[in-house]
Amino acid sequence: MSSDFLTVEVDDATFTEPVQLTFRRLEPPQRVHTVDLDGAGPRRARGLQRRSDGSLDADAPAWACPVEDSGAGVSWLVYGGNAGLWLAPASAGEPDLEDSGQVVETYVLVDRGDIVLAE
Repeated sequence: MSSDFLTVEVDDATFTEPVQLTFRRLEPPQRVHTVDLDGAGPRRARGLQRRSDGSLDADAPAWACPVEDSGAGVSWLVYGGNAGLWLAPASAGEPDLEDSGQVVETYVLVDRGDIVLAE
C-alpha cells in the first residue's frame, strides 16, 4: 500500500467556505459515481469547478480515495473541484442550495460501502 499526501483546496466561496486541508492517502484517487451520505440513499457525486473565465462546470469529476482518519482509522475521502463537491439526484442540472435533496460540501469522509466508484 502506498502512502502519499493529498491536498483538498476549495477557493471559491459560492457554495461553501474555502478550505485547504491535507490528508494522508493510502491509495491513488479514483473517480466516484455515487455517495450515500448518512443513509439518505445514493446521490450522484460531481465536482464543482470554477473556470478561469468565471463560468461554473457543475459536471466535473468527483474523486475518492482511502485516507487515514484519526477518529475512525481509515475513511474514504470524497472531494470535487475548486468550488466544492456536489451530491444530488442524477436529474439535477445545477446546484440548488434550497433543495434538501442536494448537498454541497468541501469534502466528505464516508465508509467504503457508502460509495460506488465509476467504471
